[in-house]
Order: sequence, then structure tokens, then C-alpha cells
Amino acid sequence: MKHLLPACIFFLIASNAFAQAILDIRIDTEEDTPAIAILQSLEDKYPIRFFYLDEWLRFSTVGNNRNAVSLRELLDEIVRSSDLSYSVFFDYAIVFTKDPTIAKQRENLLYSAAAAKKNIQVLTLGRKEHDFRPGKRVQVHGHVKSELNGELITGAAVHVENLNISTITDARGAYQLTLPAGEHVVTFHSQNYSDKVIDLRAYVDGALNVILEDAPTLLQEVVVSDQAVVSGRAGQSSILIRNLKRAPTFLGELDVIKNLQVQPGVTSVGEVSSGFNVRGGGTDQNLVLYDGVPILNTSHALGFFSGFNPEAIGTVNFYRGGIPAEFGSRASSVLSITSKEGDYKKWTASGGIGIISSNLAVGGPIKRDTTSVAASFRTSYSNWLLRQVRSNYAQVGESSLAFMDGSFKLAHKLNAKTKIQLSAYGSRDEFSLANDTLYRWQNLSTSVRIDHMHSDRLLSSMTLGIGSYHYELQEEDPENAFVMRYGVTYPSVNFDFNRNGAHALSFGLHNVFYNFNPGHIRPNHAESTQDEIAVADENSLESALYISDEFYWRENIAIEIGLRYSLYNRLGAATVYRYLPGAGLEPRNTIDSVNFKTNKIIKTYHGAEPRLSLRYLASTTASIKVGYNRIFQYLHLITNTAAVTPVDIWQSSNMYFKPQIADQLSVGYYKTVKNNMYEAFVEVYYKNIQNVLEFKDGYNLILNKKIETALIRGKAISYGAEFSLSKVKGRLQGMTNYTYSRSLRKVNGFFDNEKINDGAFYASNYDQPHVANVSWRYGISRRHFFSGNFTYHTGRPMSVPRDGYIIDGNVISDFSERNTFRIPDYHRLDLALIIEGTHKRKKLLDGTWTVSFYNIYSRKNAYSVFYAEDKSSGKLVPYKLSVIGTVIPSISYGFTF
Repeated sequence: MKHLLPACIFFLIASNAFAQAILDIRIDTEEDTPAIAILQSLEDKYPIRFFYLDEWLRFSTVGNNRNAVSLRELLDEIVRSSDLSYSVFFDYAIVFTKDPTIAKQRENLLYSAAAAKKNIQVLTLGRKEHDFRPGKRVQVHGHVKSELNGELITGAAVHVENLNISTITDARGAYQLTLPAGEHVVTFHSQNYSDKVIDLRAYVDGALNVILEDAPTLLQEVVVSDQAVVSGRAGQSSILIRNLKRAPTFLGELDVIKNLQVQPGVTSVGEVSSGFNVRGGGTDQNLVLYDGVPILNTSHALGFFSGFNPEAIGTVNFYRGGIPAEFGSRASSVLSITSKEGDYKKWTASGGIGIISSNLAVGGPIKRDTTSVAASFRTSYSNWLLRQVRSNYAQVGESSLAFMDGSFKLAHKLNAKTKIQLSAYGSRDEFSLANDTLYRWQNLSTSVRIDHMHSDRLLSSMTLGIGSYHYELQEEDPENAFVMRYGVTYPSVNFDFNRNGAHALSFGLHNVFYNFNPGHIRPNHAESTQDEIAVADENSLESALYISDEFYWRENIAIEIGLRYSLYNRLGAATVYRYLPGAGLEPRNTIDSVNFKTNKIIKTYHGAEPRLSLRYLASTTASIKVGYNRIFQYLHLITNTAAVTPVDIWQSSNMYFKPQIADQLSVGYYKTVKNNMYEAFVEVYYKNIQNVLEFKDGYNLILNKKIETALIRGKAISYGAEFSLSKVKGRLQGMTNYTYSRSLRKVNGFFDNEKINDGAFYASNYDQPHVANVSWRYGISRRHFFSGNFTYHTGRPMSVPRDGYIIDGNVISDFSERNTFRIPDYHRLDLALIIEGTHKRKKLLDGTWTVSFYNIYSRKNAYSVFYAEDKSSGKLVPYKLSVIGTVIPSISYGFTF
């Protein structure tokens, strides 16, 4: 008996050794040989017996010509991506077994969908008896359209239920999946549409185009992750308007950009600022597109509100890393906004009434199923609010503030494959301080886009656009009365092509022409002492060719590789000043000037901009993503403030200003748990930007004909780690994120006045090492929601006066090195109660009340710190400027009918 245990152990080891020896047998295979035939030949040649049912392997074939492949590799190929497995017994028997739970799971999914009265469609790609091969991967691609108006649906969720794989449709309503050949259950979902379930039998590559039926009001909300955290591309996210309407607001104004500011890696420099900074970059390094046309100023009311009306917005896509090759011109991020199209079958309207503004959007068919129109308008009535302000600053109550914006979109289907769209957007602001100084600024953009579907796989788009940004500053005091104007106009033409398939190709040509009016100031009163100054116009042409390819290198490795090549020409007419060699760029060192004629090329820059996005699916619930991009930015925002202001100016690259060149690398790990209820990721990044411009202390930037003497070139680096945890299902949903980041600059010119902080690295205006956000939404019932948002970030850098001198009765300050101190840290809590209308399908009006409390505990956050002379002591004393220092309640009403 005592020898029995060692004997058993020896028997098991020996059996395993025999089994391993069997599996190491080398076999020559031919392509497309039936698996059963191979197994039968092995039984004839070796002392091996296979046990299986013929129906299990009836359609199985071996895929490749290979010499001396092991039996183990052969068997693994046969059972790969199937519900079969095999086991070796003793030294001769190989038994195949079938897992019934996989087929049962698929049946249960279809049964549940049928019980929920979802639309189920059976679709087969290829023939199982001819095309099926175990382990084979197939590419399934297509478009998702609306049955109501035939429009391509952006951001629709595509979920393979039995594999727990998800993706979302892109800006052209297209998607692509790589699946193991076999039977799958695929669900298509988009808000305001009924789900469609496809019982898919896919044995070859093929197209699966889906049409979703309209379902305007849901009895129960279905939550789909908008970021596709595991299967989406690195650095991309989407903003859902429905979530925006259930979040706290400032003065009742829904704001796309403020929603963006609570995402990982995105910050703002001050209270209620509509400008945003991405991964340590400047506000000018964000490309904001509205229907394909850049918008240069995205704010209303000096930065209090976003310039975009949410009721006019269809989709919002944001890229902070791994930026696709189709986008360029800005070094840090892309925010692409697409406006809504009108319904092709019925007229609809939506809008809102708040305490400072109201808006209305309408849309419907001009010709049913063929032509639609959509229009929106928003206007403010905010002066009454300024009159309620009690401030230490004189005459604030006598100031005025007004803004408006509008959009228009006309869409016409020329035929089943061609559609033309006319889009227009405009915004206008006016602010006056005590009736003495008046600011006006406006954006305008118009585009015509023609989409043509050449085939199920190839789509082309041609976009003709024109945009402009202008501002005007008026001073009414007779002694100093003047009017100053600035503007930039930029027509463009873009050609884009997209081809779906195993290799999803995108390629195109983009061109934009810039005409800058750098400024003109003139007196506008007979008693004014202001001189007239005009700076000559500047012209430039930026062009780019791009191509990208998205494909699966392995079954779990998706790659998108692209190349953009940009070409920039600074054009005449212009006067270029030359300076004394070796003496630095100073007005006093001017020695000559050269005049260039109209359209004469003054300076050319060009360069390759490689792009890479890689996604490795470690499992169905986890992935690793890598993103890299190089981008040339040929425009520079000239400012000496941290926040965006209406009187900032844009400067094109020229003889003295080289383009900014940004290289960014990011790596992240993404994970979902508990059946996609929780999403989490951590991502690290490093960004290096060459040729950033900084201002020299004490130099004038406005109306400077020799602007190159007031600016110096340096480099910028930023790096950090972003952590995020989201709960996307259930009554309580929310997101918690924390970002550690640094944004540093270095300016080390040859001369002393071309150095900042003696040429050492210093914190940029946007450096905020610690940023944390917590946002949530709790469904008290199907109609009542309680939401909130808490935000914290490190105070931004500043310079302070160290000493003061009195010269001729004036106090002259001696400041510290740049940005070596910080304003106090920022934190704020906002709360909101949302009351939605009844969830009946048929009703004339659907309304929502939102009661918000901004800054609930009345934190007096510092917007800036300034110094003023204390008259009793004669010393400079610091003062904190708080734009919002108390709780701001608001109530608004939104409606749809």
C-alpha cells in the first residue's frame, strides 16, 4: 500500500509525457484541407485515435500550407474561437468536447431580445459549408442610418453581446469589427432610436449596414458608454448632449466646453473661463471645428459662457492624444462639433428659457424625405443681472453685457448616394464698462459639403468653407476717444475620402488661406489726442495631404498608422524689417526693410507629421493603448494673459516666427468590470513643443509693426498621468478623475533680454500639477435626477513685485522671476436638481426643469492676484480678485415638441 502513491504519481507523469510526445508529432498540411480528412490520415499513420461527432468538424478546414507543424498547433487551430476543446488520454486517445453553455448563451441573448420586443434581423455573410474555417477572423463593416431621415448616425454603439466587444460609429456613421468566424449577436443602439439586434452568421468579410427606427422618448434609459473605454482609440472621447442636460449649470446655461473641462487632462485657467487647456498646452493649441470650419474664439461674455448652443449640436468628438491624420494645424487637441440636421419627415422644435438667455431650435422637412432644414437662435437679456451686482468696483452696475448666436443647416439628397449640406454659424458679443469703453467681437462661418457614396465601402466628401473672427474696441472719453479693429478671414477647401474594409483607409487634401488684418486704430472724436495707426495685412496659405490606414495586425491588435504632410507659405504683400546682425531683434537695431509684392512667397515651411494609434486587447475587458502624433502649428496667439480675451491677436509664421512643432506620446491601460458597469483607465503622456512664443516684459503687443521685437522663441514640455474611474450603469452614475501634470517652458536666447528666468525651465501659465474632479448623477426616479460636480486644481503660476521704487512720483515695481509664485488653490462644488416631463411616447410638449446652485459653499476663488499702493504706508499690497465669491442659484426650463 505504501508503494501505491508513488506508483500513481509515476503513472500520471508517464501518461503526461506520452501525451506531450503525441502532441509534438510533426505534420505537413495543405491549405483548405478538411479537418476530418487530416484526422483520419493521422489515425492511419500513427497509433492515435480521435473521438468526436462528425457534425462538430464538418465545416472545419486547415487554413495554410505549412511544413512540419506540430499536432498541438493543428488542434489549436481547429478549436480556436469555437466552443470545442480537446483532451489527451493515456498515450493514444484525443477526445473533442463541446461546451454547450456558449450556444446556450447565444440562444438566451436572442430570447431576451425577443422578449424585450427588440427588432431582430438574421444576416449571413458567406456559406458555412464553404467558407468557415476555425480560427478564421472576418472583418464586418458598415454604416448606421436613421430610418426617419436617412442620415448617418454618429456615436451609435455597436456591441457584440456574446464576445462583450464594443465600438462606436465615427463622424461618418461608419464602424468596423474584427470577429472570429461564426455566429454572433450584435446590438446597435443610439439615443432616440429603437435598438436593433442582428443574429449574425459571419464566415467571410462583408458589409452590415443598419437602419435604426425612431423612438423619440424612452420608457427606461439605456446607458451606453460614450467613450468605448476598452475598444475605442487612444485619447478620444465623445460628449453626449443628454448627459449635458442633466448636469449643474452656471446661470442655467448648458455649456459643452465646461463639460469638457472636467475630463482628465483638461483644465481652465480661471473662474467660468470658456477657454480650455489640454495636457499643459495653450488655448491657441486647440483646434475647434464647427461643421469642419475652425472657430477662433469659442466664448461669450468675456469667457463666462461657451459660444455654442447645445440645442443646435448633433455630435461632439474630442481628441487629446493619438490625433488622426485628417486633423492638423493645432498642437494639443481637436474638438470637432457637428450641428444637427433637420428631420426629413416631421417638424420638431426645442429650446430653453433661463435667467440670462433663451434659445430656440426648429427643424423639419422642406420636401419630405429629400430636403430638410434646421435653425437655432440664442439671445441674452443679462443687463438686469449686472445691475444687481454689489461690488467694490465702481460703476459695474452701469455696465452692459449682451450676446447672441445662431446656426442654420440645409440638407438636400440629390439621389440615394449623394447629399449636399449648407451650414452657417454666427456669434456676436458686446460689452461696455460704465458706457466709456465698448468691446464687440464676432465669429462667422459658412460651409458647403457634398457627400457621395461611391460604394458600400467608399465615401468621399468635398467641403468649401469660409470663416472669420473680428473684434472692435471703442473708447468714448473725448480726450482719448478711438476705435480699434482687428480681423482674420480664412476660406478653405477640403477633399476627404474614406474606404472601409480589412484596411480602413482615409486620405485627402486640405487647403486654407488666411488673411489677417493685424489692427487699425483711429481717433473718433475731434478732441481726441489718439494718433492713427494701421498695421499692414498679412496673408498665408496652408496646405496638407494625409493618408491613414486602420487594420488588425493580429486578432487582438488594432493599428491605425497615418502620415500628414503640411506645406505653409507666408505671402506678400508685406514689409519685412532687417536688423543688425549679432545685435538682437530690437527696434533700435533696424537697418533695412524689404518690400514683397502681392502673392510673392516670403517664407516657406513644410514637414511630415506621422501619426500612430495602437490598441492591444489583452482580454474582452481590458486593453492597452498607445498614441503618438506630430503636428505643425503655423498660427500663434499673441497674448500676455493666461485667459482668452477678445483683444488677443493671431500671428502667422514668418521670417522670424517658425511654426510650433509638437510631438506627443501617450500610453494607457483601460479596463471594464462587472459587465461594463465600471470603466477605469490610467494614461501617461509626454509632450514636447518647439518654437513657442513668449512676450518680452514691458513690450507692447497690440498694433506693433515690428512684433518680432516684442516676442521671443522658446520650447515647452508637459508630462503627466491621468486616472479615471466611471460608473456608467445604474441609478447612480458618475466619474472620478485625478490628473498629475506639469507644463514647463524654457526661453534661452543669445541676449539677456531674450532669456526668461536666466534660461531655466519655469512653469507656464497653464501649469496646474494637481487636478481632481468628481461628478455624479443619481436617478431619484425616472423623471427626477440629483447631480453634482466637485472640482479642485492647484492655483496657477504668477509673478509678484519684490521691490518698488518711486520715480517722479510714480511707483515702479521690480517683479520676481516669471511664474515663481502661485495664486491660491481652486475648488468648487455645484449641485442641481433636474425634473423631466412624463415619459409618454405621444405628447405635444416634453419639458425639463433644472434648478442649479453654482459654488454651493461660496468659495472666493482667486481669478488673479494684483498689487496696489497702500496710500497710508506707500507700500504695494496684494489683493485677490474673485469673479464669483458667492453661491449662484439659477432655474431654467428646457422643452421639446
